[in-house]
Amino acid sequence: MTAAAAPLPRLGAWVKLPVPESVELLALAGFDFVVIDAEHAAIDVRTMATMIGLARGCGVAPFVRVAGTAPRDVQVPLDAGAAGLFVPRVEDAGAARDAVDATRFPPLGRRGASPSGRAGRWGLDGLAAYLRSGDEEVRLVVQAESVGALAAITEIGTVPGVDAVFVGPTDLAVSARSTGREGRTADLVTAAERRCADRGVPLGTTAATPAEARELLDRRGYGFLVLGADSTLLRQGGRALVDAVHATSEAGAR
Repeated sequence: MTAAAAPLPRLGAWVKLPVPESVELLALAGFDFVVIDAEHAAIDVRTMATMIGLARGCGVAPFVRVAGTAPRDVQVPLDAGAAGLFVPRVEDAGAARDAVDATRFPPLGRRGASPSGRAGRWGLDGLAAYLRSGDEEVRLVVQAESVGALAAITEIGTVPGVDAVFVGPTDLAVSARSTGREGRTADLVTAAERRCADRGVPLGTTAATPAEARELLDRRGYGFLVLGADSTLLRQGGRALVDAVHATSEAGAR
């Protein structure tokens, strides 16, 4: 983990819609961080960079879920000022080291340096401050999304340069189904949580309801949660409003 790193922001949301205003709206809603989804959403580099700048201006920590650990995947969001990365499909300690290698400056990794971007305050910070910020402030969150990754979760989470492990429930459910362990998923997650607590590995995951969020934060040792996506929140809010109007109309017709 990053030396002397503070806890990650607590409550976040995925950004799936390719419009910067989503970030502003989530900030106004009170979220602590956003995760701009460059893995599954159709968000281009220009829009992503704009979202990062807007999030910083709104006081929300901007993370980016990258598609992989190729230099182009990680270099652009980091130099655009991302607070950190979510790296998907990290199966073992070797894959975690690959993520560190791409994200961290030498000697821990091989990230290229360019302080002339937002991460270096457009050159104002100079090389030393830019390198220090990248080493001490940028967070690397690796995603454990399979039965195998859960089994190796403490080895993954204790790789130097990794700040936290995010348990991805959707891909985990697919993995458990494909390996014949579908009915044991909850037990596998509970065992992984206990091992992480014993080793001091910070954990994050998703939560679908306030009750689930409180359970995860207060009793199961999670330090940060993603509470949904901008697209989901829009759909759910719209559906609830339409259903409420229908229910009122039907009640008045009786």
